[in-house]
Amino acid sequence: MVLLFNKESSDKALATKNKILHDDEFGDIEIRRVRGMCMRIKIQPNGKMIAQLPRLIPLREVTKFLDQSRERLRQSLQSMPARKTYKNGDTIGKSHHLIIQEGEQENTRLKKLDIVVNITSKTTPSAQDRLVKDGIAKALREEAKAYLPRRLAFLADKHNFSYNQLRFMHAKSRWGSCSSRGTISLNIMLMTMPNELIDYVLLHELNHTKHMDHSKAFWSDLEKIYPDAKIHKKTLQKFSPYL
Repeated sequence: MVLLFNKESSDKALATKNKILHDDEFGDIEIRRVRGMCMRIKIQPNGKMIAQLPRLIPLREVTKFLDQSRERLRQSLQSMPARKTYKNGDTIGKSHHLIIQEGEQENTRLKKLDIVVNITSKTTPSAQDRLVKDGIAKALREEAKAYLPRRLAFLADKHNFSYNQLRFMHAKSRWGSCSSRGTISLNIMLMTMPNELIDYVLLHELNHTKHMDHSKAFWSDLEKIYPDAKIHKKTLQKFSPYL
């Protein structure tokens, strides 16, 4: 059997807490008891799998469901962007550099164009990862606020668009959005992208101020001002805004 678990454990006991089941192919899978009648296996951005199991369904059903879904899960994992890793000395965004050093306390701060992450001899890998990502998010937000408003205003003026306001976000699944009221939201992770992809996202969202869908008219108008729009769309799909 591919999925291993203690056969002596009762489903009644499992209903009170989450459990970890080990799969030879997919590794540890967290079992979460949930309300409802639908069983699901979700893949988090870091590749971890979580099986959502209704309270009244026996644990053994996870085995059958996993085997039935194995090929689909393989395809989903293969299509996910590689998990980002960061190390001391990395260039972050357009102008920042990451410095990881040992100190007396754990903290993160921006020092001019340096992201300084202090760790201690007791800092765990997961804690270091959190500190690093917190620092990177601060730096990218700083860069985004300095660059994106000016670039968005320039492109809007150049191509005769108007918008209400600009907001910054750090969504894990989208680079930007535009509301029906003309509020454009841009992901701070855009500052890790090449300039031509940044311009594509900005023009894409500006074009939504005239077309709130992805109709033929939307793409036709976008390609008039940015002929390589669909090429950039495919290129952008190779990246993930997940930090």
